[in-house]
Amino acid sequence: MPDPQTATAVHPPQDVSLFLKAMWRLNRAMAQQFEPLLHERHGTEARSYFILHSIQSGVQYPKALAEELKMPSTLISRYLDDLSKRGLIERHIDEHDSRRTLLTLTPLALQLVAEVRQTIHDVTEARLSRLSPTQLKGLTDALRILVDEGHAA
Repeated sequence: MPDPQTATAVHPPQDVSLFLKAMWRLNRAMAQQFEPLLHERHGTEARSYFILHSIQSGVQYPKALAEELKMPSTLISRYLDDLSKRGLIERHIDEHDSRRTLLTLTPLALQLVAEVRQTIHDVTEARLSRLSPTQLKGLTDALRILVDEGHAA
């Protein structure tokens, strides 16, 4: 008997279409809710926040950021230039490999990340409150599978 966690399912085209439409609408709804709030309250945008958050989490090289965030290196570079001009990051030569640039957050960035994180958490929590804990776990598990982060949580 096949394992239901790893079984390959064939879904009818209408189910795939409904899924894609729902994902698109959720993405757009959240972006339309986040972007004005982040700009108005914090003077930043979601991509800048996720770059800063990734650096804070230990992803401290431009190439690694591009891989982590699945963004082109050229786009990461533009964002890093802007973040540097805004006094949010500092670039240093890696003392172990002078060919690499090490990124660090400034105290201003640490404060910004904490404030934006709270705003994102509040907005997301309001939306997720529509789900039961079981529904949220199921959704999170399914999304992890779809982005190849593992098959079981």
